[in-house]
Amino acid sequence: MSEEWVHFKIQSSDSSRSTSLAFRRQETSRAHKIAQELTEKGGQDLVGNLVRAVSETVFAETDSVFRTAYYLAKMNRPFTDHDSLIELQEKNGANMGTSLHSRYSSTKIVEHIAKEMQKEIVHSIVTSSSKLSVLIDEATSISHKSAMIVNLKASVDGATPEFLFLELVELESQRAKDIEEALLNCLDTAGFTEEWLQKNWVSFVSDGASVMLGKNSGVATRLTARYPNLFTWHCMNHRLELAVSDAVDEVQAVNHFKVFLEKIHNLYSQSNKNSRELLEAAQEVGSQVLKIGRVLSTRWVASSFRSVKAVWTSYEALNRHFENAAGDQTRSSTERQTYRGLARRM
Repeated sequence: MSEEWVHFKIQSSDSSRSTSLAFRRQETSRAHKIAQELTEKGGQDLVGNLVRAVSETVFAETDSVFRTAYYLAKMNRPFTDHDSLIELQEKNGANMGTSLHSRYSSTKIVEHIAKEMQKEIVHSIVTSSSKLSVLIDEATSISHKSAMIVNLKASVDGATPEFLFLELVELESQRAKDIEEALLNCLDTAGFTEEWLQKNWVSFVSDGASVMLGKNSGVATRLTARYPNLFTWHCMNHRLELAVSDAVDEVQAVNHFKVFLEKIHNLYSQSNKNSRELLEAAQEVGSQVLKIGRVLSTRWVASSFRSVKAVWTSYEALNRHFENAAGDQTRSSTERQTYRGLARRM
C-alpha cells in the first residue's frame, strides 16, 4: 500500500460550486480544445501524409515535363523549343513545376525514355524467342569519327517483323576484329546474351565492303565462325545502288541529264534574285515550286528522284521564268542566251 494511504495523506477533493465551474470552464476553453486536437492528431502520420502529397504533386509536374520532351522527339522538333512549350503550358494554366525546363534537361529526358523503350522492346524479343536479324552500316560524323549504325529486324509482341534502330556505336578502328567486338558488346549491353544469340540470331546484313564481307577475315566470316547457323547477306539496297551506279557510268545520256539538273540547282541556290523571280513566275502561272537539290553520286537513285520530282512539279514556273529572263534586257547577253538554252531543253 502506498505511503499516502498509510499515513492518511489522501484528502477528498473540494466539491464547492466554484471548483466545479472552474473545471467546466476549462473543458470548454480554447486552450483545452487545442490540446485535445493535438492529442488526437498525435496518433496520425502527418509527416508521411505531407510527404506523399508533395510527392504526388512533383510526380504530376514531372509527368507533364516528360510528355513535353517526348512530343519534341516524336515530332522531330529541336530541343530549344522545350522551355518555350513549358512557358506556353504554364500560361494555359498547367502546373509545370520549377525544374527540368532547359533544353539540356529535355535531351536527358529523351535519352532516358529511349533507353526504357529499348529495354521493353528487347525484353519482348528475348522472352518470345523471336528470330533476330542484324543490319549494320558504317558512317562518319561531322567531326570525322567513324561510327556503326546497328539496326535489328525482329517480331515484337508477336507482330510482323520490322526494322528497329538499336544503337549508334563509335568505332575505335575500322578493322574487322574491332567492328565485330563493338557489335557483340552492343548486343550484350542491349540485353541479348550469348546463349540467346546462339539459338535465335539467324542473319547478318551489311554492305559489300571487304572489311564486312571479306572471305578470309571479314566481319561476316568472323561471325559465322562463332555462330555456325548465321546467314550472311549483302544488303539489297547497296547492291541496287552499285548496279545503278554501273549503269549510269555506261549510259552517256545520263551525264547530260545530271549536268542539266546541276545547272538548274546552281541557278537558284546561288542567287536570291533568281529564287525570288522563280516564286513570282510560279504565282503568275499558279504553280507550286519545290526545292531542286543536287544529284548525288553515292545515293543516285534517291537524289535523282527528288530532283526530277521537283523539276516536274515546278515545270510551269521554271519555263515561265526562263522565258522572262531570256527577254530581260537588264541582263547580259550571255545570261539571256543561257536562259534561252535552258528553256529549249525544258
